[in-house]
Parts: sequence; C-alpha cells; structure tokens
Amino acid sequence: MKHPVGLTQNGTEVYAELTSAKVGKRLARQPGLLTLAKEVLATVKLRDPKICMEYDLRRQIGYDFIIETAEKDAAFYARLVKDDVYTRFVKNGEPSPTSYVTLVLLRDSDKKYELCDLWIGRNIPPRPGSADETAESKSYWSNHAVILGDQHVQPQTLTKTSPY
Repeated sequence: MKHPVGLTQNGTEVYAELTSAKVGKRLARQPGLLTLAKEVLATVKLRDPKICMEYDLRRQIGYDFIIETAEKDAAFYARLVKDDVYTRFVKNGEPSPTSYVTLVLLRDSDKKYELCDLWIGRNIPPRPGSADETAESKSYWSNHAVILGDQHVQPQTLTKTSPY
C-alpha cells in the first residue's frame, strides 16, 4: 500500500510502501518519522536514482542508539527476530541526543521516489553480511554497537564471537 509522504522542493512525489520490511517496521515503532521525512523532503531537490541522505534539522529530534564502543565494553552479537544478519549490541550505554535524520530513497519507473528506510541518527554503513554491505561496514561495526533495549533477538544466535 503506497502511503504519500510528501513533495520535494522540486515537486517530486515521495511515498512509502507501508508493507515494506524496513520502512514498515520503523514506522510502526516510530510513526513520527513520517512528519520528519515530510519536513526534510520539502527542503531538498532529488535527482539521482538512489539517494541516502542524512539531514540536520538543527534541533533535537530524538536519540541515537548506536554508540562507539571501547575494549572494556561487553559487546555481543545476535540476530533480530525475522533478520538473517547479525547485529553488534551492548547492554549498557547512553544514547546520545541527535538532530539528524537519515532517509533512503529510490526513484521508481513513474519518476516518483519510494522512501525505503529512515531513522533518527546519522548515516551509517550497513551491517556486515547484509546485501548492501560496503567496504566500511566491518571497520565501523567493529567499534560501534546498538544499545540493547526492547529489540527481540533470536536467543539461539547470541554469541560473544564476532560473526563478521
């Protein structure tokens, strides 16, 4: 189901497929992200077929739950429920206030853009082992982790040994 998100500064329509795995999950947990996306889109002109952009709204909009880790931090790895890629976690950590939101958009055959993903926080490399892994993924995720909160992990996948 295509849900209209907003228009860009140059009048291009942007929508979200609410049944999409990534964006659908995020919007179910944080419906206010649509308002932030609409605000950002009104200020930008989109031209490229695939866009991943972080935008500074210049006010605190939430917290970033991905933190830099040190050797003293007890990091562990697990797969989230319905996910086949491992995520690096820490149990203790303080989320940092952020003014950034990141949007991932793809242009479709009708010259509209689909909002494929969005989150509060800076743009980060994809997790190692994911289909969109980059050269920076392993180095980034070797010293960053997600603060464990109410995420549901697959208990049988818990490990302290890096799967990357």
